[in-house]
Amino acid sequence: MLGDYFEFPGMIKGRLLDSYLAQGWYRTGCIIFTTHFLAPLNDGHKFRVYWLRYIVNKVKPDSKTQKLYALNQRFTVACHPFRLTGEVDALHKLYAEGVKFDACKDLATILIDTNNDIYDSHIIEVRDNGRLIAAGIFDKGQDTIEGIINFYDPAYKKYSLGKYLILLKYRYCLANNIALYYPGYYMPEHPLFDYKLFIDKQATEVYLPETCTWVPLTKFTP
Repeated sequence: MLGDYFEFPGMIKGRLLDSYLAQGWYRTGCIIFTTHFLAPLNDGHKFRVYWLRYIVNKVKPDSKTQKLYALNQRFTVACHPFRLTGEVDALHKLYAEGVKFDACKDLATILIDTNNDIYDSHIIEVRDNGRLIAAGIFDKGQDTIEGIINFYDPAYKKYSLGKYLILLKYRYCLANNIALYYPGYYMPEHPLFDYKLFIDKQATEVYLPETCTWVPLTKFTP
């Protein structure tokens, strides 16, 4: 049976992060891990999970993504190295209190590495007339990024800011010649993580740990 594996690195940046991601590993807190089964509903039932990545130069935004860009064009966007501020922490608490699933309300507990000592973390901020309404955190390697967490003000739910932040991370890759964007995992048996497939299924790959290979989503059979 496939199992769980964890490592506690001193530092994972640049090419080293690229290497871990290419082998189906992912960051949580200050550790890096890989797993193939999760129980997202806390009911004891485990689902098989598969790690995903987008081939950035193959992504072709469709009409839905163009509409999402248009819907949010009045907001301002900025990206910079991550630092945990009171403003960011307050937004995350607001988000955690507003979602239907159980979510840790303490962003520092989720990230642990809040000073970029271990990972090279960045944050994308979305603002409405100066007010922070959404934020997306990601780790940067040499040729990759991995999306860590997205959160937003529940009052702006109609703007699909979670998906918008995924698109903004994709745009960051385009602007900075990043080849691969790893959004995490999804579960073929459960729709909870299907939103990670919305950018472009034709440009999405799935990791198969049994063969240590990435295959196109369009040719993937769970």
